[in-house]
Amino acid sequence: MQLGLAVAGLAVYFNSLHQPFMFDDMSAIVDNAEIRRLSDLRVLLPERERPVAGRPLVNLSFAINYALGGLNVVGYHLWNVGLHVLCGILLFVVVRDTLALPRVPTALGAQAAPLGFVVALLWMLHPLNSEVVTYITQRTESMMALFFLLTLYASLRAR
Repeated sequence: MQLGLAVAGLAVYFNSLHQPFMFDDMSAIVDNAEIRRLSDLRVLLPERERPVAGRPLVNLSFAINYALGGLNVVGYHLWNVGLHVLCGILLFVVVRDTLALPRVPTALGAQAAPLGFVVALLWMLHPLNSEVVTYITQRTESMMALFFLLTLYASLRAR
């Protein structure tokens, strides 16, 4: 099911890979000198006026993108698609594992995987979520979602 989610996400968002930088992307990426040298620690201290201010991991991810491909927009979009698909897979696992808990009615628990798949697929492919793929600076939201879902997953595993 995870492979199905990955294929669906890549298929749906493949056409967005060549979308140009827009809006805050100019300040966060194109005009951001801090991401030009990955070895410079300033990458972890973005300027206050930038959309990545207070988000050192996002700025670091932009620096990694820049080191791999400069300002080639395809690499940035691929990173965002991958991040979005990973969030969808984590959502699937969280829903599936939550529905498999002992306190959940047996009828729901028996359908945990298909229900988790449908929930994750709807969330991942919903047009409202396309912004995190097509608008590169929205990586801030995707990374927040990733860490939030990882926290939920860790708490389920600890249980």
